[in-house]
Amino acid sequence: MADDTLTSYDEVPYSNNCFPLTHPDRLAAIAALYGLTSPAVANCRVLELGCGLGGNLIPMALGLPEGRFIGIDLSTRQIEAGRAAIDALGLPNIELRAMSIANVDAGLGTFDYVICHGVYSWVPQAIQEKIMAICAQNLRPNGVAYVSYNTYPGWHARGLVREILRYHVRQRVEAHDRVAAAREFLEELGQMVSDKESSYARILKKEDELLREAGDHYLFHEHLEDTNQPCYFHEFAGCAAAHGLLCFSEARDVDIVNLPPVAAQTLERWAANPIARQQYVDFLCNRTFRRTLLCHEQAAPASKPIPRPVAGLAIRSAARPLSERPDVASRAAEEFRGNAGALLSTNHPMIKAALVILFEVWPKTMSLEALWASVQARLVDCPELDTEMMSGGAQELSIALMRCFLSGLVGLHVHPARFARAPSERPMASPLARLQAAGGSNEVANFLHRTVQLDEFDRVVVSLLDGCDDRAGLLNRLTKLVADDLFTIYREDQPIRDLSVVRDLFSAALEPSLRRIAGHALLVDA
Repeated sequence: MADDTLTSYDEVPYSNNCFPLTHPDRLAAIAALYGLTSPAVANCRVLELGCGLGGNLIPMALGLPEGRFIGIDLSTRQIEAGRAAIDALGLPNIELRAMSIANVDAGLGTFDYVICHGVYSWVPQAIQEKIMAICAQNLRPNGVAYVSYNTYPGWHARGLVREILRYHVRQRVEAHDRVAAAREFLEELGQMVSDKESSYARILKKEDELLREAGDHYLFHEHLEDTNQPCYFHEFAGCAAAHGLLCFSEARDVDIVNLPPVAAQTLERWAANPIARQQYVDFLCNRTFRRTLLCHEQAAPASKPIPRPVAGLAIRSAARPLSERPDVASRAAEEFRGNAGALLSTNHPMIKAALVILFEVWPKTMSLEALWASVQARLVDCPELDTEMMSGGAQELSIALMRCFLSGLVGLHVHPARFARAPSERPMASPLARLQAAGGSNEVANFLHRTVQLDEFDRVVVSLLDGCDDRAGLLNRLTKLVADDLFTIYREDQPIRDLSVVRDLFSAALEPSLRRIAGHALLVDA
């Protein structure tokens, strides 16, 4: 972070989450859809600006042992905590440095991927310029940079609330005191506004609802920091262009993918070029946040994603059909929900069949060729199947999958992660998840580079899954935790002390727990 944010990020460290949209595998897959040949993911070099505690970079280093990862952050407290985790995991391919973005130069080397998440809008303009300069100077010719930032027009309304909250807490010093006061005031202000149907009242209500679900670190750094500078997309793109960089895609572009046909046609009339097109999308959707991918101008990406590269990518999806028995062979609509909440409703048999098949084989990946063959087999007896419906074949399927990928429903992979679909005789959890769980965190990083939430029992089980114990051994270790007063289970709010009862309860709960843990993509694939 910038020099003037040192105290605040040491006092209120940001969340230690991983961000799946920043992973090199995803960045490389998106680059492929734009006709770019990005660097190999398996042995990539990655630089993260503003790495915090390392929660985003450490899982990458664990999952890509042949890669090389460097993270920088001005918060010494966060860097030291991240280094402790790296030492505990014994990772030789990652380094965290306590330094300012302003001090990065060519001596740091060049990188295949540069990641800057949650930094750009929260630093002064000079550091914003430096971020762009780093992307130009330290990014390899065929590399990809990821930069996230707050955007207008959506942040005009949010910025109003930010100004109000900052005024109310202006005389408070302690960060946590400021956060508590801001939460209380925003709720009271919404209740006191006389015209509950006014635009102003709706803005206050919407922001209050959003911040109730957010952690204190989010509210503090988003609304109470001295610096938060949203911008219009065209301004960001102009700054990038001044450094020889081109904004070629978003890490996830749900808004533009899901535009109705009439809006998409109107966009083409409004916009003279891809940058203007994206700006008008923000106007249509009132966008508040972007995750933009950049490359060197000479890389010459396509102006829009093209489906042809899907044939060379691995396909995986855990998108679940909402009905227990989805009807794939008719024109009846079926809904599918992805891990990140993305929702798709479709009545096309080909797309329905493909999503059901991918869900059935998850976590395995499939090639487009294999998936198309499975779709044909699944629909061979479809009464509504006709030549027109299936005329495009694999090409139409690749277009549908590309759209699902860009909206977050399907994964396209250059280097797909491996993990176990079911618990083995001696299950082993990710070393990082074990470390996090053993430290008392119910939020752990999985092999899909996502942060998953565990209940207390599953957390304890994960902390024990080192691959040494079968079910009987795990039961012994769980029971011993209770015997040693390191874990307590309750019945009707009373602790259970009888170890024979405890063991019986654990025996019934262990296998379902292991299946849930496997479903979270936390188990090592043997």
